[in-house]
Amino acid sequence: MSGVKRYQVNSVVSCGEEKDGAVLFNPDTNDTAVINISGRLLWHFLETPHSIKEMSLYLTEKFDDVSLEQATEDVTQFVQNLLSDFLSS
Repeated sequence: MSGVKRYQVNSVVSCGEEKDGAVLFNPDTNDTAVINISGRLLWHFLETPHSIKEMSLYLTEKFDDVSLEQATEDVTQFVQNLLSDFLSS
């Protein structure tokens, strides 16, 4: 079994689509989070489990002007911000 950690959306969290991102709501904790457009893309990508590396590569495919290094930094921050209430690992 691989030691690579994979993340996915917490199934109880709802995602309210907005023009410039989305609002996430966890009814179990009553917490909300606002995410931008790239966060919304990642959120939908995480409907199935993916690693930080897979998420970073996905962002570089979607945004031509984003380096793998920058995508990895952004994805790591995204996961850290959402892991406790909005993502599962």
